[in-house]
Amino acid sequence: MWSTYDDYYKWLLSQNTTPGDMRLLFGLVPAYPVFMFLGICLVILVTAIQMNRRKVPLRELEIGILIIVPIGIIGGTFFGKVFLPNYQSWSNFYKVFFFWQPGMSFFGALLLGSAAGFGWFYKRSKVTQISMWVYLDLILVNILLGHALGRWGNLYNQEILGNPVSYESISWMPNFIKHRLFYFPNLMYYENSLEPGRHIYDDPLWFKSIYSNGILNLSITNNWKHIETGETLTELLTNKSLFQYRSPLFLIEGLGNIILWLLITFGVRNINRFSNKKNNPWSLQPEAYPSFWNPKFKSISEKKLIDWYTLAPVKYRKVKITNEDGESYELTMSLRSVWNKAYYWVEPDYESNKKLFSQIEEWRSDLYNATLKYQSDKKQFKIKLEKMKNEFNKKYKFTKSNLQEELKTQYKNNVTLEKQKMKEKQIEFNNKFSFGQRYLGVNPYGKELEKANNPNGFIVTRCGVSAGSYILGYGILRTILETQRQATEYMIPNHVVVNFLVLSLIILTGIFIIVMTQFVIPYKWREIGWLYEKTY
Repeated sequence: MWSTYDDYYKWLLSQNTTPGDMRLLFGLVPAYPVFMFLGICLVILVTAIQMNRRKVPLRELEIGILIIVPIGIIGGTFFGKVFLPNYQSWSNFYKVFFFWQPGMSFFGALLLGSAAGFGWFYKRSKVTQISMWVYLDLILVNILLGHALGRWGNLYNQEILGNPVSYESISWMPNFIKHRLFYFPNLMYYENSLEPGRHIYDDPLWFKSIYSNGILNLSITNNWKHIETGETLTELLTNKSLFQYRSPLFLIEGLGNIILWLLITFGVRNINRFSNKKNNPWSLQPEAYPSFWNPKFKSISEKKLIDWYTLAPVKYRKVKITNEDGESYELTMSLRSVWNKAYYWVEPDYESNKKLFSQIEEWRSDLYNATLKYQSDKKQFKIKLEKMKNEFNKKYKFTKSNLQEELKTQYKNNVTLEKQKMKEKQIEFNNKFSFGQRYLGVNPYGKELEKANNPNGFIVTRCGVSAGSYILGYGILRTILETQRQATEYMIPNHVVVNFLVLSLIILTGIFIIVMTQFVIPYKWREIGWLYEKTY
């Protein structure tokens, strides 16, 4: 195809187009904001579908969109441009908010957008009694789809490209892709030697002015020189080693995002359907779960089926059975329906939850009263010490010198005694209520509550694990792909060490969230009447 930038600009002239036109979708509108908008719409659409399936009200999402999207865009454009040299002068600083221009940081958008979303959904969760982790699971994971779609905008901006490759290796790709798989030369620092202070971009049609009848005009291009290296524009445009096709890293990352979304959506969220090999529903009660996986009952007659009330109707499928008595219809279930009936849609045991609720409320009342009493005792303790000090000072002035030492000793002993009494009260209070219960909201009946809502001890994926898997998975994917990026396209541009340290922190954060939401939070921070991976 092309071997130099000179070849490329000649092709643009032959097509009667400009470098800026390469960033337009269908030659009409800038592609980047279009794909960004479509990506956001895709995230909202898939999230709304999934929330509707889980019977989660959409009102919070609708308002959240108006908060999260603008703040996310501001974060993306700010962090994507603020580290670049051409935006660090005050005259250009305002352009860091031009989100339609190249230089959007996905992590910047995720950071500010997630912070805004966290605050909004955390506040609303107290009203809706839907765990914040449920919202995060339903929204964060779907960002992968929007991100994959939005990456096509990077193609039109000719950014997020990988290592140099030969043209033959990408020749099979459509023209609209392979014609953009190289970086534009940075001509910002080229100045006219005959007119000092005049830069090449001062003329919007500069690339047309350097050609005469389709041939490079050397008398013009030799006058344009790099202000630091002295390299002429002629050398830049004709040097074959400077024009390099590159791998479509944006496409690789997009495909990686889609694969990660599939793994989390259909893998991580359904671990329980494949991990309970011995302790599974059809082993515990074969007549209740006729299915392909049930060795005793692949299907069962409606009369023999053991059924009970669930929070939503369980779907059964009728199958025709032929036997010695003739043809008849029996019921069978999908694996999804099996787990809905066995766990997700099981109505919590009323008596157990009522008893637990009473115990929890009684404990909370005790904690509240004990806290008030302890705070009152501390206040009275300080008042008493102050009173004892004032009385001591008065007596000390009117006490004979030979008795002053005795009075001082008596005062110290009384203060020590009062402090010892207060210390005993503190120890008693701390022994009755742990630090986590007092300050972190730990529910001491968390294990009993979990057992009441999962009496069979099924292995299930807890809410929050999907969100943690997204952070972990994308952190790993981005770390791998970061090794092929230009330094200017790092998450933190031009800061290699800091960039990879932050990526490592993101990976560790993902691991931490998975461990906490799967193994700790379900046993310490859950409440009756709330929606988690199921309704408690």
